[in-house]
Amino acid sequence: MDGNSRNRFSARAAAEIMAQILRLANGAAFSDGLNPAQWSALRYLADAVPEARTVTAFAQYHATTSGTASQTISALVRKKLVERRPEADDRRRHRLELTSTGYDLLKSDPLGSIAVAIAAQPAEIQDALAKGLEATLRTLMRS
Repeated sequence: MDGNSRNRFSARAAAEIMAQILRLANGAAFSDGLNPAQWSALRYLADAVPEARTVTAFAQYHATTSGTASQTISALVRKKLVERRPEADDRRRHRLELTSTGYDLLKSDPLGSIAVAIAAQPAEIQDALAKGLEATLRTLMRS
């Protein structure tokens, strides 16, 4: 097997492992009455700077339409996990904030077990994984 064949096999094997991890994550992401997009929104709102806690910013981050992002956020508002707060300078615009219930629910985030598994790896593996996944995501987003 030449070097190129070995690299293609390695890339294919890595993609298969990634698919298995994604299946585990997606299966776990239908928990506590939420779907994967709703979990993603909770994570986003917990980590975003205040100025980026809008439906539009979440839609861009989640690579979806504003309408789809709005439906996701509306479901979280109905579940009392997120509040819409009017902006002080423009009352037509709203900033999104997690409620205390939303923050409490994030403690059982289904991605937690994956984060724990990654954190259990040596620092150099964690660093290589983060860099490799970031580069892969950038490549996919350019496609």
